[in-house]
Amino acid sequence: MGHMPAGATRDPISEAFDAGARRLLERAYARPGVWIATRIADPGLRVRTRLMVAGINPDGPDPVRALPGKGIDAKDRWTRAFIRALYWNHRWYSGKPGGGWRTDKRASPRSASALEVEVGRRVPVRGIIPAGRAVRVRTRRGGTVAANAVKRLPDSRRIYDDDGRRADRWADPDIRDWNVNG
Repeated sequence: MGHMPAGATRDPISEAFDAGARRLLERAYARPGVWIATRIADPGLRVRTRLMVAGINPDGPDPVRALPGKGIDAKDRWTRAFIRALYWNHRWYSGKPGGGWRTDKRASPRSASALEVEVGRRVPVRGIIPAGRAVRVRTRRGGTVAANAVKRLPDSRRIYDDDGRRADRWADPDIRDWNVNG
């Protein structure tokens, strides 16, 4: 429950976001309960071309949001990949004893219920800061506090219900563009 189905692969765009996702998560872990913001820079021409050749349109619609009632509205495919990198790194590589990132994947995933993500508006170029999408994250205390907070959420805001069945935020990996096109 709560992990990638057998045969599914990671979103190839999200893998490129791992370092940036970790930097943002480190800032959020240092200040639990506080929203920490960043900007996801738009892809450059080289990256955009490589993705389009692979059949992935970074400006295309958010593939999770295209399903009625599913997930966080990432606005576009590019930002969805960043959200996947946030959750992947939080669940599988955070929480090394003594702090920092694990070098090996956890034996079982860390709960993602303590991580909140919000996607904002497109932001224009500002000086040397490139155009992109505003994103912010916040971490909450884990354990019983997080579990109780999740239980209070309606199924429309959850991936799994209390019995471990798929809830409204579950997304079918078979319709992901990297699984369909490659």
